[in-house]
Amino acid sequence: MTSTLTIVNDLACLPQVRELVRRGIESGGFPGHYLNRLQIAIDEAVTNIIEHGYAGVGSGRGTITIALSADQKCFRIVIEDDGRSFDPQNLPEVDVKKHAAAGHTGGLGIFLIRRVMDEIQYHFENGRRNQLVLVKHSGG
Repeated sequence: MTSTLTIVNDLACLPQVRELVRRGIESGGFPGHYLNRLQIAIDEAVTNIIEHGYAGVGSGRGTITIALSADQKCFRIVIEDDGRSFDPQNLPEVDVKKHAAAGHTGGLGIFLIRRVMDEIQYHFENGRRNQLVLVKHSGG
């Protein structure tokens, strides 16, 4: 099963993203018990793009394209945007206990994505879109 969705940089579009993930899992035959975790991870990735990649741009003025492919063994999402480039792989691991003890209430999006997904790849070339690839294997 393959499907593509293009949204604007507005948090109000997140329900469309969650629905894309749900449909992808159901249509592709990927195990349904991964649904909530995958929705959270992809929701976090898109939220980070909207809030950080498009910060200062203005809601609805940027686009995010989400391409999904899923079958019984592999769920793959490719997210592309024109916001500020940011490679989540360059972020150090978060010590959750220290993070919570310091009173932080946010900032765990990348942590959650890393915990849920089996593969994370980021690509950026000058003059091209940011591309974040997230993969989950049904055995992982």
